[in-house]
Amino acid sequence: MGKFNKKNNPIWSYDRVGIWILALAADSWLSPSLLVTTNMAIVEAIGTSLFSVGTFGLTTALNYSLSGMVNWFVVLALVCGGLIGGIFGAKVAKCLSKQRQALNNIFSAVVRIVAIYMIIKNVDALN
Repeated sequence: MGKFNKKNNPIWSYDRVGIWILALAADSWLSPSLLVTTNMAIVEAIGTSLFSVGTFGLTTALNYSLSGMVNWFVVLALVCGGLIGGIFGAKVAKCLSKQRQALNNIFSAVVRIVAIYMIIKNVDALN
């Protein structure tokens, strides 16, 4: 396997960047839409969203792996970070699930912060 650069690295191709943006956008509206349309509990909506995004990511990773376009050191770092974050996140969610309003407040604050960030970053496009 050769060295990755902007010409042969699939991360830098424009279609892949567009897919990443769509995936992030889909994940950011999936949990709130599950809350509204299915009347799920917030913990179930977040879990469902994470499961679906993880499944799509696994499918994409397998596709790239079979094509030989994988930097295994980065894979190892991401998997380890995901496991640590998942364990920590599960413990935090379990603690917060006892205080339903706390989890709702944190979730709504994160959604608002992301919305404000997006507006600030794209203020030029609004003018």
